[in-house]
Amino acid sequence: MAWPTRLRIALGAAKGLAYLHEDCHPRIIHRDIKSANILLDNNFEAMVADFGLAKLTYDGITHVSTRVMGTFGYLAPEYASSGKLTEKSDVYSYGVMLVELLTGRRPIDATAHLVLEDGLVEWARPALSRALADGDYGAVADPRLQGSYDPVEMARVVASAAACVRHSAKKRPKMSQIVRALEGDMSLEDLNDGVRPGQSRLFGEEAGSYSSDMNRTKEVAVASPEYSGRFGRPSPVSSDRPNSEETSPVERQPPHL
Repeated sequence: MAWPTRLRIALGAAKGLAYLHEDCHPRIIHRDIKSANILLDNNFEAMVADFGLAKLTYDGITHVSTRVMGTFGYLAPEYASSGKLTEKSDVYSYGVMLVELLTGRRPIDATAHLVLEDGLVEWARPALSRALADGDYGAVADPRLQGSYDPVEMARVVASAAACVRHSAKKRPKMSQIVRALEGDMSLEDLNDGVRPGQSRLFGEEAGSYSSDMNRTKEVAVASPEYSGRFGRPSPVSSDRPNSEETSPVERQPPHL
């Protein structure tokens, strides 16, 4: 897939999520953002699909406490470890998808043992930081691109991905900010809270926390009879953590576009 097409998909998906999070009333948290749930038309325009796990949220509500469901490799760490769902959980999942578009790598190696596999984000955080600091994107760009990309556009996508997969939900940007960054209407310093991209120690400091959170969730899932090992497939992955809002897994419904 050529670079302009990848950028078009990234921007289209970002606009769709920004609409769900900021322009819908009540707001919609998708809860299962992944590459398989972004549909493309004949012109490669992206459409967010499959709202079977979606949750509604209202002004003044800080988070939705719910059962952990989704796809390993895309789950935000705070949601995976506590069941607290916010729009920033979708932002994280979008960031993982953005790293996929950049690198051509899968979020989790399905051939590796579930509990031992760290996943794409563990590798990507320091790699994205180094790429932004050095201005050399060879280590994070999909080799199939063969270096055929606009370096300014690449910097925007790399910075956006790095911001989205931050461990702290509060430090992740809104999807409308990602749209502006991808379109070149927002400086990368503003996207990173005034820090020059690549100069933050954030990635190294957060790596251990992310790994710990995700390993706990994976271990719970392995023990659950509802676990499905088919990474990236439509089957939801849920933990058996009880909560008052949801007593059974949400049945998947056809996409509503």
